[in-house]
Amino acid sequence: MHPQIRAGSPGNVPDMRHDSGADDGRGGDEEEQREVNSLSRKFWIALVLTIPVLILAMGHAIPGLHLDAIVPRQIGKWIEFGLTTPVVLWAGGFFFTRAWQSIVNRSLNMFTLIAVGVGAAYVYSAVAVIAPGIFPESFRRHGEVDLYFEAAAVITTLVLLGQLIEAKARSRTGQAIKALLGLAAKTAHRVRNGQEEEIPVDAIQKGDLLRVRPGEKVPVDGVIVEGQSNIDESMITGEPMPVSKGAGDKVVGATVNQTGSFLMRAERIGSETLLAQIVQMVAEAQRSRAPIQKLADTVSGYFVPAVISIAVITFIVLVDCRAAACHGLRARECRFGSDYCMSMRARACDTDVDHGRRRARCAGGDFGKKR
Repeated sequence: MHPQIRAGSPGNVPDMRHDSGADDGRGGDEEEQREVNSLSRKFWIALVLTIPVLILAMGHAIPGLHLDAIVPRQIGKWIEFGLTTPVVLWAGGFFFTRAWQSIVNRSLNMFTLIAVGVGAAYVYSAVAVIAPGIFPESFRRHGEVDLYFEAAAVITTLVLLGQLIEAKARSRTGQAIKALLGLAAKTAHRVRNGQEEEIPVDAIQKGDLLRVRPGEKVPVDGVIVEGQSNIDESMITGEPMPVSKGAGDKVVGATVNQTGSFLMRAERIGSETLLAQIVQMVAEAQRSRAPIQKLADTVSGYFVPAVISIAVITFIVLVDCRAAACHGLRARECRFGSDYCMSMRARACDTDVDHGRRRARCAGGDFGKKR
C-alpha cells in the first residue's frame, strides 16, 4: 500500500490501530488479508463453540426443554468450561494483550473493560468448576455455584464480529485508495529543444513542456500552451461528457485526453497534484478519529476504573460475610452479592458491545471514501 495511506487497524493502544508492517503495497495487502483471515477464522470458530455454551447455560429458560434430563448439570458445566476456554483464551486472547498495553501506557480504553469483564466471568466460573469447594454455602444455588461462561463467550464472539467487520472495511478502503493511485499516468512525453522523449512521471519537473497525445492520460496538473482537445474529466467531476480545452486552460493529472494532441506546461507535480491530494484526504480520513470517538476514549479513561470500583463495592456491601454471620442474612442475599458484582461487569461489557456496534456502523463509511 502507498506509504502515505498505510494505516493500521483499530485495537492497539493508544490510538487503537495495528501497524501494517510492510513498506510495499504487496506486503501491506498481504498483512491486511492475513488479519482479515485470522479474525474471520477466530470469529466463526468462537461462534460455533459459543452456541452450545449458550444453550447449556440458558436452556432452562426455553419452554418444554428439559436440558438437565439430557445433559446432567455435573457434565454440562465441564462441557461449558471446555468450550469456553478456547473462545476466551485463543479467539479473544488479543483482548488481554491490548488491555495490558493500555494499563502499561496508562491509557485505559474499552479493551481494558472487555478484558476485565470477560476475564472475571471466565476465571470465576473456571474456579467454580475446578474447585467448587472453596466457595461458601452462601454462594451456592441448589448446591451449585452459578457459572458465567456464556457471558464470557458471547461477549468475546460479539466483539470479534465487530473487529472482523472493521478489518474488512479497512481492507476495502485500502483497495479503493490503490485504485485511485492506479489512475495516474506512469510515463509522459517531455518536449525539450524540439525533441520528444518518454520519461517516468516521477522525473517531471515544474515548467517542463509535455506532449499529450489522443488516448493518453494527462501526466500531471498544468496548463495547455498549444493545441486543443476534448478531455474526459469524469474521474474528478463525475460528469460523463468530455470538456473542450484549449490554450490557457488548466488540465488535471490522470484525466484522459480524447481527440486532439496538445502541449502543456507542468505546474503541479508529485504530492501537489489534485489526485495526490484526494488520496491524502482519503488517507487522513481513514487514519483520523471522529470527535465523538475521541470523546469516547476520554470518557473510557474514567469509565473503566469507575465500573470496576462500583463492582467491587457492590460485592463487598452485599457479600459481607461478617454481616451475614452477625445479622443472620440469608444465603440468598449473600449470593446476590456475587450476582450483582458480575452483573455490573457484564453490563459494562454490554457497553463495550454497543461501542463495537457503533464502530461497525462507522466502518461502512469506506463506501463513501470510495465514492
